[in-house]
Amino acid sequence: MMTLEQLRALCAVVEQGGFHAASVALFRSQSAISIAVKNLEQELEISLFDRSSYRPILTPEGQVLYGKAKSILSRSDEMSSIAKHFAKGAETEVSIALGAIAPVEEVLEVIKQISETAPATRMSLQVENMGGTIERLLEKDVDFAIAERFMPVPYTEEVRLTSTEMIAVISPDFPLATHYPAITVSDLEQYVQVVVRDTSRNQPRRSAGILEGANQWLVNDFDMKKRMIQSGAGWGRMPKHRVAEELLDGSLLPLCGKELDPLKIDIYLFRRANEPMGPVGERLWQQLQSRIYIP
Repeated sequence: MMTLEQLRALCAVVEQGGFHAASVALFRSQSAISIAVKNLEQELEISLFDRSSYRPILTPEGQVLYGKAKSILSRSDEMSSIAKHFAKGAETEVSIALGAIAPVEEVLEVIKQISETAPATRMSLQVENMGGTIERLLEKDVDFAIAERFMPVPYTEEVRLTSTEMIAVISPDFPLATHYPAITVSDLEQYVQVVVRDTSRNQPRRSAGILEGANQWLVNDFDMKKRMIQSGAGWGRMPKHRVAEELLDGSLLPLCGKELDPLKIDIYLFRRANEPMGPVGERLWQQLQSRIYIP
């Protein structure tokens, strides 16, 4: 039966230029290398090398099988590396629930760096709205949550990461835009407010920045919310970092005044308290704190 040792011998002979050099590279006797290659040839029922000259030269069939052997050995080495990674206590997966108003670009940069140092650990990121983010953590669906905090969260450890502003915006196509900027809360009561739905499943759903008495359209995410506002169908609050370009080019207009001024919201990193964490998760916990800017 073909073995990895036979494939290593084949590759070493090719790459070192001969059987003696291969034996030195693999710390084995030259006769052991010769026997390994000969047994491989017998197993495959072909000649891998033309031995008529001073140095062994791959036959056309040997050229093809040498490439296959390198691929198999590479995968074998990868499997060994992954096994050693897990043997040291590394997690098979680290998961994060990310609140939709959080700065995703900064989080992704940290995840990318962690993945480069621990490629065998799968990183899972899911976006949730409002109370759904913390709910995923408390129900042990994820290892971390990055979200706003409506009230103290029991049984968790938390660190403030950053903050964002929720800006009330309209489109130049919104019916009241002709009165801009002299638009008040009372003016908006008769128009649709676009609201992102809380993704909580088992907890009371939360809301923030909702204008009581106004008609509401519920959407699943901020991308759809922004598209609806840009169409002129309604108005609503958006995370400032999600509409920065539109505010600059005038395709969205910021509202201000009583009950319409920007709302500053702190963003926290949460994990469950008194629960052991593997080395990859611990690095992620530390790097998120050190890399995300706190204004």
